[in-house]
Amino acid sequence: MAMTETYISIEDKLTEMFDTLPLMTNGIGGGATYKPIFGYGDEKELNAFLKMKEKGESPYPLIWLLYPYKENQTKNHVEVSNIQFILAVKSNMPMQNFERMQVTFKAILIPLYNNISYLFKTANIVNVSGDYDVIKYPNYSYDAKGAETFGNLVWDAMKIEFDIKIKNTCFKAQIF
Repeated sequence: MAMTETYISIEDKLTEMFDTLPLMTNGIGGGATYKPIFGYGDEKELNAFLKMKEKGESPYPLIWLLYPYKENQTKNHVEVSNIQFILAVKSNMPMQNFERMQVTFKAILIPLYNNISYLFKTANIVNVSGDYDVIKYPNYSYDAKGAETFGNLVWDAMKIEFDIKIKNTCFKAQIF
């Protein structure tokens, strides 16, 4: 790993960028608007975050940076290969996948993904190399075998993975 002049905090840079994302509108049930919430950590941290949010504002739509990841700090930027984010909304278990695609994926999760992709494409401090790998998780929760899950609630979610380089310079806010 090359030595950087100053450590570049990925979390701080992402927080600054995600704060510029537009409100998300849920076209179902009155068109309520929600500000995307950004957090980061491993599954234990995610569970603590969700528990804390139970009594306050809704933590959805959620953008969660998954730990751990390996960073390469250089003189003027930081690089991460295979960085992973979870985009999630709380879901209604009785829905079938066709309804889920309409209500949560097409109405909220895919527009959120598009906004993030646009942000990374146009931001002056970010380079994304290659494509985004996307996995959809309809009706996502713990299973009886303890297979990979995120949080202790039922979600509709998308996991995105890609390579990113973030420069150590001032971020110019994007217009959506």
